[in-house]
Amino acid sequence: MTDVEDGAMPAGVEDEGVPVGIPGPGSLDDPAGASILDAAMRLLAEGGLTAFTTDRLASTARVSKSSIYRRWPDKQSIFLALMKQWGQRAEVDETGDLRAEMAQWYADRQRTYNSPGFREVSASLVELAAHDREIDEVLSAYRRSTWNTMRGILKRAIDRGEIAAGEDLERIEQFFLGPLYFRAVLEGQEIDDVTMADFQRLALAAVGLGSEQQPSACAMDYAGSGAEERNS
Repeated sequence: MTDVEDGAMPAGVEDEGVPVGIPGPGSLDDPAGASILDAAMRLLAEGGLTAFTTDRLASTARVSKSSIYRRWPDKQSIFLALMKQWGQRAEVDETGDLRAEMAQWYADRQRTYNSPGFREVSASLVELAAHDREIDEVLSAYRRSTWNTMRGILKRAIDRGEIAAGEDLERIEQFFLGPLYFRAVLEGQEIDDVTMADFQRLALAAVGLGSEQQPSACAMDYAGSGAEERNS
């Protein structure tokens, strides 16, 4: 099979049932496509945008360039698909207690932000967004969607009367997530247990929970055990 040149796409071709121009094939329906996206993530993590070419992607994924272009017509489409696979929302079990749910959320974000390549991939996507309006809009929409877990936690806490109603949930979400992102992406530092506990303590204080209402060791243990069950 002949490869196409970088920036081109074969017209009217389907590969393994994947229609031309449809970005982001699902990992279950198209494992080869998911493997290509995994390779794209590794390229960004190892060398950033300057190292990212379709030739290198094909070599890293061990596929032909035409196999890539049958799924995504250009590199922008690859990046858009990658954003959908790159990050995940925090998984939090509803416990009926703000402190326990917050402990789960912070533990999930700690694992995500400490994962290999997170900083490099994040920086690459932010750089792309600065120069591409469509990617910027998709990244912004994605970022807002990942905050929905925290918004759900806060809304349940308001309904239970644990925190006062009338708060600007978007501002609170930004306040909670900002320090983690700053440390992991901008400073490139690991989010260790002490730092994570400090951020959590400050965040809870911001919504009106004093030191006597801060997460107990039991709540932190619950967050860890819940994560282990989900990952098993």
